Amino acid sequence: MSEGLSSIQKEAISGITTGAITTIVVHPLDLIKVRLQLLATYKTDGGYIKVLKKLFSNSNGLNPMIKEVYRGLGINVFGNSVAWALYFGFYRFSKDIIYHHYYYKGGSSVTDSIDKETTHTDIIHDQKMSSFMYLTAGVISGAITTLLTNPIWVVKTRIMSTSKSEIGSYTSTYHGFKRLLAEEGYLGLWRGLVPSFFGVSQGAIYFMVYDTLKFKFSSIRTDNTDKLRNSEIILITSLSKMISVTSVYPFQLLKSNLQSFNAIDQNYTLKNLTKLIYKADGLRGLYKGLMANLIRAIPSTCITFCIYENFRGWIK
Repeated sequence: MSEGLSSIQKEAISGITTGAITTIVVHPLDLIKVRLQLLATYKTDGGYIKVLKKLFSNSNGLNPMIKEVYRGLGINVFGNSVAWALYFGFYRFSKDIIYHHYYYKGGSSVTDSIDKETTHTDIIHDQKMSSFMYLTAGVISGAITTLLTNPIWVVKTRIMSTSKSEIGSYTSTYHGFKRLLAEEGYLGLWRGLVPSFFGVSQGAIYFMVYDTLKFKFSSIRTDNTDKLRNSEIILITSLSKMISVTSVYPFQLLKSNLQSFNAIDQNYTLKNLTKLIYKADGLRGLYKGLMANLIRAIPSTCITFCIYENFRGWIK
């Protein structure tokens, strides 16, 4: 099926597929996570109950309820599909560049050599790389992906943080971009970019731990196969995600608040927002919604990487 596809194209196709499927499955948890994060500027107890009560109060009956919990699904699927495709593609490309920088001894150019590589060659190369090399590749791919996709996340945050019936809310993705550009100009598309760049380290830490554990598992296998079992993927993914999310969660929370409608009214900056959250609830305030994020992120990433590893093997 994949004859003629380069390694980077395979990674991008796998990323689009996994991003779309995973987002549809976990979207309601993502919506709850966003709304919890936006409570961080208030000293409030019972955040989960407050968010769920509001969800129920804004919908009467099963169909309105489903529409409410899946509000913003379109832009979320689009954003995650694009982001995963870019991330996996640039991550593969970054690893290849780093590998050839350290190990390449041939006479042809690095890019020519990368174009000729197969999935099996990628695996052999990856096994020789250090954790620091994985971390570097993750930072590069994460920074590029963050810069290119930030406008999507600004609109997504504002759609998912409000009900469609609320005054001033975006009624659709098109309406959101149109209003954002009219009211805030092009700079508004990159609100929250600074904490997003700091948050890049989450993906870098995740892939460093994931790839290190992945090849440790492969090295102790006795069945002479590079392919991980789904149970192994789930274990490695869960550990990697728990470590990476918890490490940089405050940056994700700050990003969501800087991209919200409230950020415009209150004229938030990274500095005054951090002070406001800390004053309202101390250090704990910077981790508001962490549990909901872990409940969402760990299963979704397990689904993502089970699909990714299996789909990538299928299109080999």
